[in-house]
Amino acid sequence: MFTNYTALLIYFIVAFLVAFGMSYTSNLLGPQAPGGLKKATYESGIAPEAPVGYFSVRFYRVAMFFMIFDVGVMALYPWAVSLTTLRQIGFEKALFFLIIIAFAFAYVWNRGGFQWD
Repeated sequence: MFTNYTALLIYFIVAFLVAFGMSYTSNLLGPQAPGGLKKATYESGIAPEAPVGYFSVRFYRVAMFFMIFDVGVMALYPWAVSLTTLRQIGFEKALFFLIIIAFAFAYVWNRGGFQWD
């Protein structure tokens, strides 16, 4: 029984060793104390004119809502492709999923999560 998973186990061990080895080698061979120029802000080769600021929390909130609903829409694509084989039960499960997404959307909208101001 375990012979079926031996190759997979070997693959995971080799992948872990390669990742660990590359990380260790990078730390070993890389610069140990980067100077001030290395820590300076760099954007497209142009020195920044103003001090680096932070984005508003609202930006991150809208971005997270976008990601949540975007992943929800992407989850519908496999369902739409295999709708003919899923039949009625597949339709009901997708409808349930869409109702949950719609309630989440309404909740966020009601709480003012999409207001930028």
